[in-house]
Amino acid sequence: MKRVMVLSLAFALVCMAGSTLAGPSKDSVGLGVSFGAAFPQSQTDEIQFDDWDTSFSWGFYVNIPIIWTFHISPSAELYKFKDINATDINLAFKFIIPASILDIYIGLAPGLTTYGDDTLFNVGGIVGVSFNLFSNLDMFVEAKYKILIEGDSNVRVLHACAGILYHF
Repeated sequence: MKRVMVLSLAFALVCMAGSTLAGPSKDSVGLGVSFGAAFPQSQTDEIQFDDWDTSFSWGFYVNIPIIWTFHISPSAELYKFKDINATDINLAFKFIIPASILDIYIGLAPGLTTYGDDTLFNVGGIVGVSFNLFSNLDMFVEAKYKILIEGDSNVRVLHACAGILYHF
């Protein structure tokens, strides 16, 4: 009887230690969603809209830590240029600056933008801050500034959004 109790206690301790070690961390892959606004500005004749005309935007992304202070983050974001739907597919390279309770990040975000029948390359910068709400859930606020490369004249888009990130 004593041997069964010792084995049961040892098994319980191993299970608790394993579940503690298997918990999510900031270095684990995460899935996120974001909601915000896009502010496009254009100097082209093809797209007619007022400068910095506001559009609702939303998107989702995957956060993949390479090392503790460097993450790559593929993302997709949807918004409008007046009546034309636009979709951005980006691969952000984020450099993390850990603070006491916040993680500040900056980085580059190259990708593709489709609107109407056109597909354009875009390049931009990203800056944001995230903080931990619960053990496996972070909240973030970020801003992206992108330039859509379109011949002689370019379209610039400022994105401001907030969202949540779930760590596995």
